[in-house]
Amino acid sequence: TQVSQDHETMAQVLFSRNLRLNVALTFWRRRSISELVAYLVRIQDLGVVVDCLPMLTNSLQEEKPYISVGCCVDLLPLVKSLLKSKYEEYVIVGLNWLQAVIKRWWSELSAHTEKVEDGNVHILKKQLSGLWEQENHLTLVPGYTGNIAKDVNAYLLQLH
Repeated sequence: TQVSQDHETMAQVLFSRNLRLNVALTFWRRRSISELVAYLVRIQDLGVVVDCLPMLTNSLQEEKPYISVGCCVDLLPLVKSLLKSKYEEYVIVGLNWLQAVIKRWWSELSAHTEKVEDGNVHILKKQLSGLWEQENHLTLVPGYTGNIAKDVNAYLLQLH
């Protein structure tokens, strides 16, 4: 009875996650990135975020035009939750995304002018600094996680 009860619970969890991932995939296929981000923010399911964020990270690294600074600003609270996770995979996904965001908009972020064309760049810069003040301890983690955190840290230190 105990085994079958646990099996039923796990089946429900996986079914729910599969449904959420299919909705996210629909937005992705339509290139409705702002709708995808709004959906991720609305459902607050970090498992689904961890499954979707690598696609967004790759698109940022490839400098695809359909991911805006505004979408990144909206995703930052979810990424902050990933960085606080007890699961190293979640932390790594969050750090990889942060690294891609910083590199993608580095010229805008590092510009020493108050007249930034896009107000979201100013918001992103401010939020990144605030986030990193709380999460810079990740640079002390050994291995791959710490190495990504050190790279993020090196960029963000230049913004002050």
